[in-house]
Amino acid sequence: MQNTWGAMKPSATGAINAKAEELRRKGRRIYNFAKGDPVLPNHPLLIDAAKKALGESPYAPIAGLTELRKAAADWMNKRYGSTFKEAQTVVTNGGKFGIYAALQVLLEPGDEVIIQAPYWVSYPEMVLLAKGKPVIVQTRWKLTPELLKQAITSKTKVLILNNGCNPTGILYSQSEMDALLRVADEAKIWIISDEVYSEIVFDGAKYISCATHSDRTIIIESCSKNFAMAGWRVGFAFGPKEIIDKIIALQSQSTTGTSYISQKVAIAALENSKIVADYVREALAKRRKLFFDLLGKEAPPAGIYYFAKMGNCEEILEKTGVALVPGEAFGAPGYARFSFAETEEEIKKGLHALEKIV
Repeated sequence: MQNTWGAMKPSATGAINAKAEELRRKGRRIYNFAKGDPVLPNHPLLIDAAKKALGESPYAPIAGLTELRKAAADWMNKRYGSTFKEAQTVVTNGGKFGIYAALQVLLEPGDEVIIQAPYWVSYPEMVLLAKGKPVIVQTRWKLTPELLKQAITSKTKVLILNNGCNPTGILYSQSEMDALLRVADEAKIWIISDEVYSEIVFDGAKYISCATHSDRTIIIESCSKNFAMAGWRVGFAFGPKEIIDKIIALQSQSTTGTSYISQKVAIAALENSKIVADYVREALAKRRKLFFDLLGKEAPPAGIYYFAKMGNCEEILEKTGVALVPGEAFGAPGYARFSFAETEEEIKKGLHALEKIV
């Protein structure tokens, strides 16, 4: 069951972005639809917070600044009626490290983790790094209670849920989520709920969180997409205190926590969460409309992606300069992931370039 470092696969999104940058350095015109990053200037409130923090660079507390942990818990509680306290909240180096850390503290060698496909590219490798076994469930974009029941065995320890799914942008309704959670409860398995796109929903759609579910649930959140703060690397894990304490201990022996200045900026984001999230969502909504109008396709209700049937992504990149993430990385060969979070000009030019071979 042990995954050696030599066998570990690099992130597919990282690899395609590196390839795109290499071609750009060689003088090629590249249209990068592979980046999972809202291409937006930080909101002025965040820039002001960063300026105020300049000149201070102490180690922040390993679990995160008290003010930020409280603000993050309040942000969740106000949106979903949860009751998280500071002690049930830890600040992480992005949501990604929160998922990694949760798996590290939950899994014993051989424990099974259920992952629906299409899935975010890093889930299976992070399970393997924790010496667990990824159990991939093929879906028609949504996990159903029936499929979940079929996948559960005596070794199942964790279900990873991703609402506002990367790469498909699907949203689970309240009834759909409740049905999945009932099955998980009956099997007494842990849930890691990846909710990093919770603010990136469109057309009046409602985001369903697992924040009030049970004491076997860990919620992962992030500032990266919700507040267009990807480069600041600030995420959160919320859950039972005994698990959060273990994540804090893991951070103490690994990352030592999140940058002090980044945390100061995150405090400003959460204290002004509606203003900043609306700023991000409104900008992305314009790009989403342009992107799908040009394609003549229906837009998904959440996230920043379009998952479509496509040919060879390396060939597309070489011939057109359009960078996409191949579907194999998401457990869905024959597909590719586009991000519509680029600028409107890049969207127009990139889709025009793609017309040459599609």
